[in-house]
Amino acid sequence: MALLRTKLMILLLVGTSVASPFLPTKTGGQSPEVFWVQNDRGVVVPALLHGLPENYSPQGIAEDVQFHLYNSKTPSSSVEIMPGCTNNCLASLVRGAPVVILAHGFSSDHLGGFGTGLRENFEQAPETMNLIFINWGKLAAAPWYELAANSVEPVGKWTGMLIDFIVSSGAAPLSDFVFAGHSLGSHVANFIAHNITSGQLPVIHALDPALPLFGERTDDKRIDPSDAAFVNVIHTASGTLLDGGLAFTEPRGDVDFYPNTGKNQPGCGTDYFGACSHSRAHEYFGESVHRRNSFNGCVCTSYEDFVNTCDCTSRVPMGWATPRATRGIYYLTTRASKPFGLD
Repeated sequence: MALLRTKLMILLLVGTSVASPFLPTKTGGQSPEVFWVQNDRGVVVPALLHGLPENYSPQGIAEDVQFHLYNSKTPSSSVEIMPGCTNNCLASLVRGAPVVILAHGFSSDHLGGFGTGLRENFEQAPETMNLIFINWGKLAAAPWYELAANSVEPVGKWTGMLIDFIVSSGAAPLSDFVFAGHSLGSHVANFIAHNITSGQLPVIHALDPALPLFGERTDDKRIDPSDAAFVNVIHTASGTLLDGGLAFTEPRGDVDFYPNTGKNQPGCGTDYFGACSHSRAHEYFGESVHRRNSFNGCVCTSYEDFVNTCDCTSRVPMGWATPRATRGIYYLTTRASKPFGLD
């Protein structure tokens, strides 16, 4: 009976999506006005490409966005920090350790599957790290996808102010910083890059950058290779909404990894909403933090050539340990379940 209810719900949701109004695109196709996503708590929610809440009133970025500082070895507790905070608010930041800033995507927050999974993975890393989770869940809440997409700019600017504050306070040099964002969170990095005054971000990990409402933006309004000294991209649910995809297919970084073709990830079954494949990007990345040579990619012109003809004697690790001089397009395969890495 439970299985029947699940199937009926899926049919209802898919039917609703198909019956929804469609918008023309520049390429002559159509784009749905509403699509359905499964958030990282397993709940299926609608995402409206246009429209804002009827009584929407911005509370101010300091009220809508919070920063939670964790020590990777004690991930059960955090300290809330913000630009200009006083009372020695940065006392728990470990000097000399990497400062990793992490941004969730649509219909998520720092306590959902994205945050929980990454904290568990970072805890297993050999070194201690400072983890700063951006909680912009109020602005990223379903069903208001347009609001979430428009909010990556103020979230990025506010995060840039935090980085400048930490650097100017002497708590950490800019060279210690690493950014990782999933889906819409990937585009937050663009606005950090365009607004910090401390210098250029050293590295950005863009985990399946969201495509809806960003496909036709110029590069100064979405993640691109100029946003850091090294931009590392993982594609796992690439394609348009009409293709069942949620994220960019085209390269967006200095190096772009396409595990298992970059879409329809193993173990996801019939991935009606693309959520399982989309989440694989941060799951693979998280695992790579402590299994650093387990996702080894091969530079190649296509996934088909990777499988059949490419010389893959020399491989490059995907994720946390990707050498920052790496450039190009890489392909690899993974397992269908944890541990995902093959090596």
